[in-house]
Amino acid sequence: MGKLFNHLVLAAALAGGASAALGQKATEIFIPVGQSPGLSGKHTVIARIQALNAADRSMTLMDAAGAAVTVRPGPQTQIWLDRSQLKQPNRKGSYTDYRKDLLVEVKYRNNNRQAGVVEWIKVQTVE
Repeated sequence: MGKLFNHLVLAAALAGGASAALGQKATEIFIPVGQSPGLSGKHTVIARIQALNAADRSMTLMDAAGAAVTVRPGPQTQIWLDRSQLKQPNRKGSYTDYRKDLLVEVKYRNNNRQAGVVEWIKVQTVE
């Protein structure tokens, strides 16, 4: 009886964790830059835009270690505008919303920076 109870508790805990992760994906647009629980700073790059390349829609960031990071969003990349500084609701954005010196947060698919596939980008707007 004790083993069965332990297995049921473990199954419930795993199922609850999975739904929390799915819930966060659905609500990520509403979370300000740098405040994504379990992701920000650990599995994301938070930096200011140093340069933009309109030809391939890429941007160059300077990471916390001082290294240049080039980010190239793909067709599936979600771009969101973090308008929390303006006390306005966040919304979907696009490449045209990028500006030099704006703070961005970049999340790579499967937390794999080497693969370079960008899942989402949050751009903190100030105007």
